[in-house]
Amino acid sequence: MQRNCQQCNCQQRNCQQRILGVLSFLILVLALTPASSEAQLCYETHWLTVSDQDDVVRRVNPVTLEVEAEFPMSIAGAIEIDALRGIAIHPVTGNWYLLAMTSLPPSPAPSPWLMEYNPIDDTLQLLGFTVLDFNDLDITPNGEIRAITNTLTTGNSNYCELSTITGGPTDLCLYPGSNGGDSIALGSGGTVFRASGGYVSGTLATFEAPSTPPGGASPCDTSVINISTTLAEQPIRSLTYQAQDDAFIWVQGDTARSAYSVTASGAETFLGTFDHDVNSISLIEVVVACPVGDEFIRGDCNIDMGVNVADAVFLLSSLFVPGSTPIACRDAGDVNDDGGVNVADAVFLLSSLFVPGSASIPAPNILDGCGSDPTTGDSLACTQSGC
Repeated sequence: MQRNCQQCNCQQRNCQQRILGVLSFLILVLALTPASSEAQLCYETHWLTVSDQDDVVRRVNPVTLEVEAEFPMSIAGAIEIDALRGIAIHPVTGNWYLLAMTSLPPSPAPSPWLMEYNPIDDTLQLLGFTVLDFNDLDITPNGEIRAITNTLTTGNSNYCELSTITGGPTDLCLYPGSNGGDSIALGSGGTVFRASGGYVSGTLATFEAPSTPPGGASPCDTSVINISTTLAEQPIRSLTYQAQDDAFIWVQGDTARSAYSVTASGAETFLGTFDHDVNSISLIEVVVACPVGDEFIRGDCNIDMGVNVADAVFLLSSLFVPGSTPIACRDAGDVNDDGGVNVADAVFLLSSLFVPGSASIPAPNILDGCGSDPTTGDSLACTQSGC
């Protein structure tokens, strides 16, 4: 028994020696490699809205619904846009795809152009006429454009794929026609939800979900979702899925331009009102300052809401590499909770990750989630935190 214990202690010492060797190597590498501050950037989801009243894409704060920035899409003398019906952001390239009614070059009314805007180099490209009277679009996770028309002379609303090369449509299925406001959103798993109607006196807006699983007979086979009279008695302007809430942003065509969060079961929460017309919404990630507060995750030195070897690298860089980004949350850097931030914290972090039987990181750790420091008396604090 004693021999086995000695063997275990020896194995642990060997692991610790290897950890110290890794630390020495990391310090050497860090001395030769400038550290990046990118890990300390935080992101918030904001909204891009478009209107069929003008050529402006507006970035909107999702909490206050106030306009933060405006991006006119027209190019004087080359592309003059009168209205924007739909907007969606490509999940890979980040480019914006828009349904635009133009006076230069003229749109073959009532068909919009499909346009692609690159926000990095500020270039706009007309891809081609969409042929049909499309009112809204969305993009699948693999980058395929889906769009829905207003009710056509056939009495149906066409659900199509639009070509990213020519803008032309390929029919996927037909929805029964509505009295206006046809809007789609690709929900969880890429399922197609549709909102429409409410534009004829005495009629109600409706909300529909697929009645068959993805890959079924037709994505246009739907079942009606029960919604309150608050939603049904006003026209629908826009429907957008917000994955982080697993709910839809529902914008009404009432005078107040009311916005709601609506679940797939039809339960709604009032969000506020817009000060501008909204025909479509897309979600965009905006770089913001990381939130300030007392809550943190111990060991999350680079504020990426994870605890791994990258945090040890970041900690060592801040300690030993001149010009490196300092730790914004020193409480998080105090991995062993001894009231200081030094190389012992990097050793403790790596041991907890890789040495069997090592002490776990004290609370609040990654398993506990965000929390305040239960240890009082030290002078450490957070100026930024991912919590």
